[in-house]
Amino acid sequence: MEVVSVDQINRKVESACKNTQRHLRLAVSDWYHMLSRLSLDTDVWLYGCEWWMKQVPSQLDMPWAFESLVDAVKRPGMLNILLVKVDEVCLSMDRTEDVDFPKSMRDLQSSLKILNKELEDAGMAV
Repeated sequence: MEVVSVDQINRKVESACKNTQRHLRLAVSDWYHMLSRLSLDTDVWLYGCEWWMKQVPSQLDMPWAFESLVDAVKRPGMLNILLVKVDEVCLSMDRTEDVDFPKSMRDLQSSLKILNKELEDAGMAV
């Protein structure tokens, strides 16, 4: 059995946080791109684009998640807020057909789950 030092655990958590931050930036950027494509046609924007799709960027706009996720995960519940919002978006994506959603939202969801697992392995409250 390998003994893991606290520094190694902290580096794993910090690396997972940075990876999640990159995925969050990419997911929001890709979502804005999708919305801009949908807005090119007035009928699609008014009738084909559901209200929740237009709200996703504002729901994921959490400055603490973009800037210092490492500090935010030290407070219990902060990561759960982001995880719940991303899960809601992904579930809504599953219900909606005929829209080419960005793959980066699924990547964000998986990186959040990896971060959550790293935090559990480190013994930090999530």
